[in-house]
Amino acid sequence: MTKEGAMLKTATGSGARLTALTLIALLGWWAPPLTAQTRQTKQVMRQKLAHSQQLLAALVTSNWASLASGSRDLEALTHQPGWDVLRQPEFNKQTLAFQRAIQALDEASKQRDQRTALTAYNGLVASCVECHTFVARSRIATRK
Repeated sequence: MTKEGAMLKTATGSGARLTALTLIALLGWWAPPLTAQTRQTKQVMRQKLAHSQQLLAALVTSNWASLASGSRDLEALTHQPGWDVLRQPEFNKQTLAFQRAIQALDEASKQRDQRTALTAYNGLVASCVECHTFVARSRIATRK
C-alpha cells in the first residue's frame, strides 16, 4: 500500500468513527433515558399493582374465577400504551418473564390448585421485583 493510500484509509476510518460517535451523542441527547417513566407508564404500573393485589385476594380465598379474570386483565395491561417503554429491547427479558408468570397463574386457576397458584403468583411478584431492580440499576448507571 502506498503512503497516500494508507493516509486516506486512516482519514476515512477516523471520519467514520467521528460520525458514529456524533450520531451516538446526538441520539443520547434527543432520546429520553430508557428508565424515564412516562405518565402513561406510571398509570400502567399503578394498575398493575392494583390487579396484583386483587389476584392475591383471589388466591387466598380460592376464588378461581376472579383469579382467571384478574390474570387476563393483568395480561391486557401489557398491550396498553404505557407499556411501550417495556417493549424496548432492554426490557424484553423482564416483559417475557412477566407474561410467562401471568400465563402460569391463569393455568393454575384452571387447575384450581392453590399451591400451584401460589407458586405462579410468587413468580409474578418476582418478575416485577426483578424488573424494578433492573430499572433501578439502569438509573444508577446512567447517573455515573
